[in-house]
Amino acid sequence: MLTRNPRTASAWAAGAIALATVIAYLPVTGAGFVFDDHQFLPDGPILRGPLSDIWFSASAKDYWPLTYTALWIQARLFGDAPLGYHLTNVLLHAATAILLWRVLRALELPGAWLAGLLFAVHPATVESVAWISELKNTLSAPLFLLSVLAWLRAERTGGRRELAAALALFALALLAKTSVVMLPVVLLLLAWYRRGRIDRRDVARTAPFFGVALAAGLATIWFQHVRAMTDGWLPQRGLGERIGGAGWALASYLEAAFVPARLAFVYPQWPVEAASPAFYLPLVALAAGFALLWWGRATWGRPATLALGFHAVMLLPVLGLVDIAYLRFGPVSNHLQYVALMGPVALAAAGLARLAASHRRAAVVAGGAVAVVLAAVTATRAAAFQDDLTLWTAAVRAAPGSLMAHWQLSDELAARGRAAEAIADLEEASRVVRGPASRHRARSLLGLRTGQFAAAVAECDAADALRPDRQFRRDLGRMLTLANAPLEAIATLEPLVRQHPGNVDYRYWLGAALARAGRFADAADVLAEASSIAGGTDAEIEEALSLVRARLGRRP
Repeated sequence: MLTRNPRTASAWAAGAIALATVIAYLPVTGAGFVFDDHQFLPDGPILRGPLSDIWFSASAKDYWPLTYTALWIQARLFGDAPLGYHLTNVLLHAATAILLWRVLRALELPGAWLAGLLFAVHPATVESVAWISELKNTLSAPLFLLSVLAWLRAERTGGRRELAAALALFALALLAKTSVVMLPVVLLLLAWYRRGRIDRRDVARTAPFFGVALAAGLATIWFQHVRAMTDGWLPQRGLGERIGGAGWALASYLEAAFVPARLAFVYPQWPVEAASPAFYLPLVALAAGFALLWWGRATWGRPATLALGFHAVMLLPVLGLVDIAYLRFGPVSNHLQYVALMGPVALAAAGLARLAASHRRAAVVAGGAVAVVLAAVTATRAAAFQDDLTLWTAAVRAAPGSLMAHWQLSDELAARGRAAEAIADLEEASRVVRGPASRHRARSLLGLRTGQFAAAVAECDAADALRPDRQFRRDLGRMLTLANAPLEAIATLEPLVRQHPGNVDYRYWLGAALARAGRFADAADVLAEASSIAGGTDAEIEEALSLVRARLGRRP
């Protein structure tokens, strides 16, 4: 009688996941550079310099040196041909899906292989795989899972070497992207799931992981506030709005995980204003749901508590409770739940595996149908990453209430000489974007696009009266300056400088606007102050200051 070789079976199982990943992501073979890829790929300043700058300087907006090192190497291998970058992301995603299967199998959870397959083809992973800049997700995730595997092996054998390997892999994952910072909490959650309690030994063993996580978290907070968010931020939000918004964000991520039918590249603001009591309904519903799971934790609620608890824990840093730069574009984003998505996927696969115990044929058909449908949606969404125009056209179609999507699409249309279409899109945005403040901002952008600069400033003022947004005002001032409307730019930027005198970016653009208006003495004073605040290290400010002083006949 022939016996089945376990290694051969595992190889076939891993190969099937990898093949499904490649098929679902075939459209990325024709994809290009989009959105912020252009800032540093293939020859951006971060990647042009030496590797030492990546590891030992604060030149980047985030401290993710392992990711930037990988991009640095790719830039030298692939140059300006995007295919190599895309294939790297796809292969790393396939590796992540295979490792997810291995972790779930080590935890003896049902449906482990199916979970890996569903994760591989899930449409919510598209932003992380088809968007080259999100290499940080596809690189940090396998390191995260390898750390969990090493931890589980150390739990089984008691080996210190395995424990040290788990810690080292976690540190590498953090150097790829700090979003995996909640791993120590996940390890305690796994201890609870496996033994029904968390004891002193668990706390002691995870203490070094908490230490590494704290160091990485503090570094990220510094980079976010000093490097990534220097040009303004979202409207000021109180504690209540942050907590209520976190409820909306978590509910939105759960919907995207379990019913990925309304996915978008960027999302509009919430449909309910923070002042309304209804704003807190998702939070109340989620709290009730988790309370119910906790009540049933000893029996039926245990797997769901693990899966959904993992999902919530991994999302905690990006739910809007604390400020992160990306949230200026929208309150949620699919790429922010790349690792967290593993929890809901594992839960769905476990449910199908339970069904197979009594209705095997129905479960196999259902699992296969789900995988095929998800892969088809994933392929369709991945095709949108062909170029910026295709991406933002799809973004507006999926989320017509997003001002960000409309402005980017209008910008792309205008850059291609399609001015009438660019204006028409902003006219549509002024009617459909969510929130009265956002509609004023849409009309402000429309005024900018049509050359009605005074109207653009007036609409910006009207929007700020409803909900101040420094980022939008700064962007409008910059665009007015570049559009050679310096008087309107000065009117837009001066209030920002008065309110935030220590912000170098605001002063730089005000100085540029003053120079465009011929007020060179005022421009020199503003730029000199900006130079002083920056410590003379900002090359753009120093160059602008030299040019202005030259116009005044002064020596630098």
